[in-house]
Amino acid sequence: MKNAGRIAALALLVAAAYALQTRAQETQRTTRPSDQEEQQAAGTMRPVIRGTHAAVSSMKPEATRAAENILRAGGNAFDAAVAGQAVLGLVDPAANGIGSDAEILIYDAKTRQPYSINAEAPAPKLATIEWYNKNNGGKIPTNDGLLSGSIPGTVDAWYILLDRWGTMSFEKVLEQAIEIAENGFPLPANLARNLASSKLAKYPTSMKVYQSKRYTEGELFKNSDLARTLRKLVEAEKQNASKGRHAALKAARDRFYKGDIAQTMARFSEQNGGLFRYEDFANYTAKVETPVSTDYRGYRVYKNKSNTQGPAELILLNILEATISRRWDTTAPNTFIPAPRR
Repeated sequence: MKNAGRIAALALLVAAAYALQTRAQETQRTTRPSDQEEQQAAGTMRPVIRGTHAAVSSMKPEATRAAENILRAGGNAFDAAVAGQAVLGLVDPAANGIGSDAEILIYDAKTRQPYSINAEAPAPKLATIEWYNKNNGGKIPTNDGLLSGSIPGTVDAWYILLDRWGTMSFEKVLEQAIEIAENGFPLPANLARNLASSKLAKYPTSMKVYQSKRYTEGELFKNSDLARTLRKLVEAEKQNASKGRHAALKAARDRFYKGDIAQTMARFSEQNGGLFRYEDFANYTAKVETPVSTDYRGYRVYKNKSNTQGPAELILLNILEATISRRWDTTAPNTFIPAPRR
């Protein structure tokens, strides 16, 4: 749901393959800069990573490894993105998960076209201004469980990625997430502390998953409930495999939004004072949109056009190009010479 945070375009970047060339070594000293010199030049202490096939980056090493494993198994970037984000929802649950929404900016190398997946999460139909005026003192809570939540869009985003651009099944891309959920992963210190938050004590179901004990750094954390939910998607896919890949993928997606998973979410909401109803989930669908773009110094820059900071970033680039010269004043550090407006 919305309060789970965006997944930062699923918070996962899978780069296209790129070729590397190196110059011949000189007999006395190579002209290639050292790793330390490259780090200093880039303004970072992180090592420079090179490869010949693909690059994967995410918020957590477990998610990056899951995406890399999919690529090594023959999957493409879109398969890897789903696998990595599914794991991210386990190892970084405060900012990711199947209850969140998604904004994804992608590039289709076959068609050479960029696309934007808008899996933004709308509020439930009952969440009206009138309802909040009457029942909540006119206030819309920003972090209050069900009353500040919205329809989860991530699973629909997964479906679109796999169905339109991917090559693998839900069974394959969710395999690692299910394994981690069932067998556990060592808790980092900050997540171990966050699991003790009083906010998780509002609902008994949350306490069952996250506060069945007092967790400490390094302990294994398991989420068998989430593993069962992911397995339900795989079960629906298998049951419809004879109908073809598209129908099987859609069956998994529909079990979340129109099947027993949706019914369970709606029932929990109604029993706990929430505004979600079954129809909110059943009527939800993500959209594939044309991203907005601008030219900046000879480059075409694309951003998601829906409810993100993307358009604002493009506006800033336009302002920057129109008002700032590339000639920096060397006599006064950290200052610039304004350029004439066009």
